[in-house]
Amino acid sequence: MYQILIVDDDCLMRQALRVMIDRLDGFCVAAEAESGIEAVTICNQTKIDLIFMDIMMPGISGVEASYRIKERHKEITIYLLSAYTNFNLAKEALKSNIKEYLSKPISLGLLSDVLMNYRTEKEGSAQYQLKQLMDIIKEKEFKRVYYDLGTIIDEIYEHVGEIPEKLVEVFTYIGQSIINSVHYIDGESKKLDELFPINEALILERKVSELWLFKVMNYVFEQNSIRRYPLLESAFHFIEDNIKEDIGLNQVIYNCSISQGYLSRIFKDQFHTSVMDYIHIRKLNLAKGYFFFTDESIAEIAFKLGYNESSYFSKVFKKYEKMTVNQYKSTMYHHTSHK
Repeated sequence: MYQILIVDDDCLMRQALRVMIDRLDGFCVAAEAESGIEAVTICNQTKIDLIFMDIMMPGISGVEASYRIKERHKEITIYLLSAYTNFNLAKEALKSNIKEYLSKPISLGLLSDVLMNYRTEKEGSAQYQLKQLMDIIKEKEFKRVYYDLGTIIDEIYEHVGEIPEKLVEVFTYIGQSIINSVHYIDGESKKLDELFPINEALILERKVSELWLFKVMNYVFEQNSIRRYPLLESAFHFIEDNIKEDIGLNQVIYNCSISQGYLSRIFKDQFHTSVMDYIHIRKLNLAKGYFFFTDESIAEIAFKLGYNESSYFSKVFKKYEKMTVNQYKSTMYHHTSHK
C-alpha cells in the first residue's frame, strides 16, 4: 500500500483528493497538511511514498517545501498542483526534482492515470527482474544463477533505492513468486518466510541479498530436478550435508547408489553443467559469505569448505570468478562502502 501525503491550504481540495484516492486500490492517504512547513515535518516523522502538494500556500511555497523534502527524502515522489499556469513557478518546480506539474482541478481519471503510472514505474522493475530469474530457471542455466545475480541485485537496488521497507517488499514478492513456480503444479503452498526468511536488519547490504537470492534459486533448481528425477533428492541431500567436506563425484555416486554416467547425464539435463561445477559453485557462494561476514584468512575459509590446499581453492576461485580472491575482496569492500 503506497502512502500519500496531501498538502493544500484549501480544506475542500484536500477532501476531494482524499475521496478520489480512497476509490483507487493500492493507495491510501497517510496524512494531510495545510502548509509546506507542516509537510516537511510530516515527511520527517512518517513514511510517505508520494505527495500531492499545492504550489502556492501561506508560508513557504510548494516549490520550497519540495526542495527541503527532497534534501532528506530523495525517494519520495512529489506532484505539484496549481489552479493557474505560472511558467516561472513550473520551471522552478522542475528544478526541485518534482515528478510532474498538474493543473487544478484534478479529475478522477487524471488522478487514476497518474497513480497507475507511478505504480507501474515502481513495480515494473521487480517484474523485469523476476522475468530474468524465471528465464534462468526455465532455461536451466544454473551457472547464470552464480554469474547474473549480482547484476540483478544491483538493478533492484538502483530502482527501489536504499529504502528497507520497499526492498523487503520487492524481495518478498520476487522470492515468493519463484517459490510458487515450483509448487503450483502439485498445489502445495510453501511460504517464503518459512523456507528463506529475509534478514531485514541487513537488507541494505547488497551482498547479503545476493547470497539470500542464491539460496532461493538453488532451492527451485533442486525441486524442479527432483520432480523429474526423484532419485536426485538423495544426491542433493548428500551434497547439502557434506558441502563443507572434500567431496567429489565419486563420493556422491557411492553414497547415493547412482551410476556416474546417469547422474552426470541428468545433471547436465537439469542444470546444464556438471556435478563438480555445481559443487564448486555452491562452495564458492558460501566462501563469499565468509568473506563478507568474517575476517578469516583465505586459508581458513578454504579448509572450512573442504579444500585441503588454499592454493587449489584460489585456483578454483579464479577459474569461476575470473579474478583472484584478493581482487574480489577488494571490489566487495569498495562496493559495500559506496552503496
